[in-house]
Amino acid sequence: MSKVQICNRALSTYLGVGRINSLTESTAQAQQCDMHFDDTLAGLLETHWWVFATGRQVLAEVTNDRATEWAYKYAMPADAIDVRWVNEPTTARARMAAFQSPDTDREMIEGFIYSDVQSAVCEYTKIVSDTGLFPQYFSDALSAALAANVAMALTEDIKRARNAMEAAAARLDAAIARDERQGGPREYGQIPDWLATRGVS
Repeated sequence: MSKVQICNRALSTYLGVGRINSLTESTAQAQQCDMHFDDTLAGLLETHWWVFATGRQVLAEVTNDRATEWAYKYAMPADAIDVRWVNEPTTARARMAAFQSPDTDREMIEGFIYSDVQSAVCEYTKIVSDTGLFPQYFSDALSAALAANVAMALTEDIKRARNAMEAAAARLDAAIARDERQGGPREYGQIPDWLATRGVS
């Protein structure tokens, strides 16, 4: 789905406020979608370790200005939106095989990662802006989340805004469940946060 298609699904399916032809046209719908699309996308990418948005990179070491606290300082990957773990790859794989977190102690400040791991690798959620790379279930969740974010501005209707928020939550749950099936177990023997918040134990 294109960016405009995702927006139109948000506008028509969830809000019933018509369609747009581009994000640059001078309509309230286009202006709201243009204003909220990128933030909504970033927020959705941060909610889960999406399989399609997985990045893994050997970290580039930089001059360590805190050598008394950490053994190494690395530059964070430029396209990272959320760091999942930092470790030596063989150790990380062994921990995952034992259903343990592959992460190590680290500190992240202003685009840098401090760590005690030599030649560290980072797995992270990357910023994916090409909508053609989104699985359908993620596009569906993004449309619903966008509708929830623009609902009040476009409809001034509390009921429709509430319905859009409920639809967004349901679409997110469905997308996460589908994504979990794509990549296998990712929670290392623990209940995923999105289920824990709903009382699953």
